Order: sequence, then structure tokens, then C-alpha cells
Amino acid sequence: MNKKTLFLVAALASAQQLFAQSPNIEKETWADKPAIHAIDSKYSKEAAVVISDTRRIEFADASKDEIDEYYTIHKIVHINDDRGIEGFNKIYLGLSENSDIVDVKARSILADGKILELDKNDIKDIKEEDGNTYKIFALNGLEKGCEVEYFYTFKKSTTYFGREIVQERIPILATTVQVIGPARLKFEVKSYNFNVSASDTVINNKRIAQCIVKNTPGLDEEKYAYFDANVYRIEYKLSYNTSGSSTERMFTWNELAKRVYSVYTDYSDKEYRAASDLVTANGWDKLTDEVAKITAVEDFIKKNFTYNEDLNSADGNALATVLHVKIGGTIGTMRLYTAIFQNLGVNYQYVLSGNREKFAVDRQFEDWNNCEYPIFYFPTENKFLAPTRPDYRYPWIFPSWAGTNGLFCKKMSLGNLTTAVADIKTVPAEPYDQTVQNLEARLELNPELDSLSIDEKQIFQGYASVNYRDAFNYSNDEQKKNIIKELTKAFANSENILFSEVLNQGFEDETPNKPLILHTKTKSGELIERAGNKLLLKIGMAIGPQVEMYQEKPRQEPVDFEFGHIEERKIDFVIPDGYTISNPNDLKISQTYTDNGEQTMGFVCSYEIKGNLLSVHIVEQYHHEFYPMEQFDTFRKIINSSADFNKVVLVLEKKG
Repeated sequence: MNKKTLFLVAALASAQQLFAQSPNIEKETWADKPAIHAIDSKYSKEAAVVISDTRRIEFADASKDEIDEYYTIHKIVHINDDRGIEGFNKIYLGLSENSDIVDVKARSILADGKILELDKNDIKDIKEEDGNTYKIFALNGLEKGCEVEYFYTFKKSTTYFGREIVQERIPILATTVQVIGPARLKFEVKSYNFNVSASDTVINNKRIAQCIVKNTPGLDEEKYAYFDANVYRIEYKLSYNTSGSSTERMFTWNELAKRVYSVYTDYSDKEYRAASDLVTANGWDKLTDEVAKITAVEDFIKKNFTYNEDLNSADGNALATVLHVKIGGTIGTMRLYTAIFQNLGVNYQYVLSGNREKFAVDRQFEDWNNCEYPIFYFPTENKFLAPTRPDYRYPWIFPSWAGTNGLFCKKMSLGNLTTAVADIKTVPAEPYDQTVQNLEARLELNPELDSLSIDEKQIFQGYASVNYRDAFNYSNDEQKKNIIKELTKAFANSENILFSEVLNQGFEDETPNKPLILHTKTKSGELIERAGNKLLLKIGMAIGPQVEMYQEKPRQEPVDFEFGHIEERKIDFVIPDGYTISNPNDLKISQTYTDNGEQTMGFVCSYEIKGNLLSVHIVEQYHHEFYPMEQFDTFRKIINSSADFNKVVLVLEKKG
């Protein structure tokens, strides 16, 4: 369900409880005579240091039974070097062109005490790639050792859930987060990836939930780690309104499940009959197997209907409209599948999933913001379907929506009333061994021994196949040629393609998990060199460039993988007559990790020579989407094993 719609439903449903008074919000101020702060020498190599970071989210009673929400941010930043100057000489305001600005101030304090204050006329609008227009202003005259201070307050659309990211790439010495509202409204606050307690006080008939954080370290972007998922953050939600009942919890998971079920099944008998006509016309009612029904419906809808993420209007998402114009937003698309599945008697549940790359669904803390991605769950098969992703087919869904919690909406009936209750549990990913990125290659030297003929198959299954299917299905002929050229060049180090074909590229091939195969034949002189009477075969480059991980700083985050998978490579090399390989044991590489008796990741390379044929066999595998910090060193060694293979050069010498 589109979260904007959910918020609208929530706000309308709660308007009677959240009665209005005249607005009265806190005003932000700054020191009349600011001074440069002394910074500990341990921060001298940082580009900048945030001295203080204050966030305030305030809910104020307004007229007409409404509540307004105001957001304030106030920062003071000490600049250490040119990187810091570049990072803070322009300030983006976190608001759009439609936001109602209450106040904005900014200034730079130079080392000699001179103060340069922002002229509000210098605030400009800038249009970003997402189509939205934002506010920006420049701070001129910044120098090493100066400080930047700015704050702004704006009125925003009222929602009763939110999150504040309280960690950056540079250190923050002090952070304060306040959620303020009328005394009758009780917001709960929870921290993630770190621990901080929240105070709850009432002052002048305002309830203030406050968190104070000291000495937050900077967080670096790291390979195989999701920055957004690991960053320190504080989430908040409205949980109680004491003007009604001090014990009745608001915005629970059960309430969300009920709303989801109500919205997605909201269509008339006439619309339901129209969906039934579609079922009959396509002969789906003649199918007896549930999986056959699911896959036939999905394939038809994704080929004949268009999903528009930005379509939020009630009329545009009415089932009759969707059936007529063949375009639906999130709600309309979900209604279309629902009506058809109900016609066919398919056993399903709605699921709203989190995203492992960003924010997870927490059983104990009902932040509805974290349930953004609607999917269908089929209990009989224990499989999923992603209706809003035309590039995925049952049972494959966007991988980051799996391996994390989801809100399962379990249907229940009470008399004539049918609704849903919430169950928070993991959306399991498909088994790791169903996703492969394999390679089969045969290398043979030409008679002049100065180039190789390479017959190669790149094989993709499961999650690994989706992006390539997407690319091949939505590209024109010229774009497809470029895709094939780039994929081939990565492995064969050559654009001299003699033959190419792509097999099983259709989206419908995802359901039976048919491998997408790119088969090419090339000639390459890049993998072979002469060194006097010897030949040097750069066989390590035949698997394509690999990631290399070196740790200059201590690792901060655990390991995140997009999906568990296997990479099996089989490389055959025809040894030319009269030559022998002098260093075949350089191919032997083995690095594995076993957890509770089960190998969970590893890189193993072996070989055999029969007659004039060298056969190299590599199995690299990662069974999980997540590896904890205590396993990082082994993970890094395994990742580097593939990079080590890249460096293997076989020496061919003449016999006797």
C-alpha cells in the first residue's frame, strides 16, 4: 500500500480524537556572540566535526480539528580542511518547494571572529533529477578552522510516524532529538543500531520525548554493507491519546493489517463480476493447479497492464478504471490481483515487507513507515509474488524485501465480517542454491600461439538472472549488442565477438528458474603473452575482475549480501602440443568457513590435467544474506581468494 494513502486514512480516522487548540510552537534561537569551539586533537584528520545537531518535531493543535506538524533542525559544524569546506559551502534545506517555511537562518563564524550571515534573498530553488524542487543556499568565505551554523523550521504534512538519522560520515559531538506535542498525545521513541534512553516530560501542557546522544562516531561507506540499514537512527510514533483512553494503543500492527485488507478488497459487486469475466475469457477457471493459476494471472497482468507507482488518485485506482485503462497504481494493482485470486479461490495473504537495504519491520515498534512494499504470500506453497515489480515472476521477489520481517495480514472472519490480523515474521529468501552465476569456458590457442579462441557460457539463475532479463527485454537491438559486448569483454578481455546468443531471456522463464544463458565465441590476445620461449596464460582473468578488500580502518559494519548464491566456474584449456604447464599448483586455492558443522561460505579452486586438457573447477558460495562482525575476517579472506585467482598466470614451457 502506498504510504501516503495510509497516512491519509490514519489522519482522517483519528481526527475526532486529536482535537484542536491554537498553535504554539517552540522557536529556535542562536547565540548573540558565537565563539569558535575547541576541538579535540583526535578529530584533526576529519574533514569536519558536527559540534551540535538538534532536531525538533513538534505537533501543534490547529483550527478545524486538525494538528499541524513542524520540523526544526539546528546544526553547528566545525570545518577542518578543504574537504569540509567543499562539503558545507552549500546547504540543502530538507524541504520541497511546497513546504511552508517558518524561519531560516545561517551564518559562518571565521577564525578571527568575523561573522558572515546569510541574506535570505540568496536562498535558491534547485530542481533535482527526481523532479522535485528543493531549497539551497551558499555560504561564502569559508576557511579552515571556521564554523558553520544554520537552522530552519518548516511546516510539513502531518504524519504520526517518523525517523531521524543521527549519524553521518563525520563525527557528531552532541545530538538532541525532541518529539513535542500536546500533553494528551504520547509518542514512543526507539533507537536502532545503538542504545539511547528517551525522557518523557510534560512542561506547560506540552509533552516532550527527548533523546540526547553524545560523541557519535562517523560511519564510513563499506563494501558489502548497507549504509542506511546500519546507521544510527531514532524512530518515533504516536501510541496513546489520553483524551480518549490512556490504555488503548494507537496505530498497532493489527490496525494496519485491517486497513490494508479493507483497502485492497474495496471494490463493488459489478467490479468483481468484471474481474470474473476476465478469468473466464482467459480460461484460468479451467486450471486445477494453484501454482498454474498464480503464474498465469501474473504473467497476463504484467504483460497487459502497466504499473504506475505515482498513480495515487482514488478514481485512478478504482478496479473498474484499472480494468478499463489497464493502468494501476499500487492500490489499483493490488485490487486487480485480489479480485482475480478471489474468483479463482487462490489461498493468499497480503504482506507488507521492509527492505534489508534500509529499514526493517520491528515486531515491538509499530512504525508504519517501514512497511512500504506490498507482496502476496501463498501459504499452501510458502511462496511469494511481487505485483508491483514487472521484472520479477513468482516465486521471485525483489531480494531486499526478503530475508527481513514483513507484516503478514492473516484473513479472519467473524460472522459476516471478514478482516485481517497482523503477524510479524520473516519473509524468507529463496534457497541460496537456486541462485547461480556460473561460467563454462573453453580456451584454445591458435596455431601461431598468439591469441585464444574462447567459447564461453555465462549462466544466470534465480535472483542473479533478473537484471539481465530486464535489460534484454527492455532494450533495443543496439543496446542489446552493447550489453553483450560489455559482459563478454569482462570475461574474455575482447570485443572481437564471432558469435553470440541469449537463451531463456523471457520473464516467464523465471518461474521454472530456467537459466538465462549468454553464449559467445570470441578471439582474444589479451590473455596470452610470450616471454622468450615461454607462454604466459592469464587464466585468472578468465573469471572476470573480482572485488578486492583491504582494511585500512577497522571494520564498522557486518556483512550484507543482496542474496545468497553460488558461482561455479569451469574452465578448460587445451595445452598446445609440445608444451607443459610448469606451475599448475598455483591454481590451488581453498578458503572456507564452517558454522555449526555446515559450510556457509567459501572459495575453492582445484584442477586436473588429462592428456593435453587442463580443467579448472572453482566453486565460490555464500549461503546467507548476512554475516556478523565476528565472521568478517574470514569473509574478507574468501572474497580476496577470488581476487587472488585473478592474479594467477600459468607458465607454459616447451617439453624436454
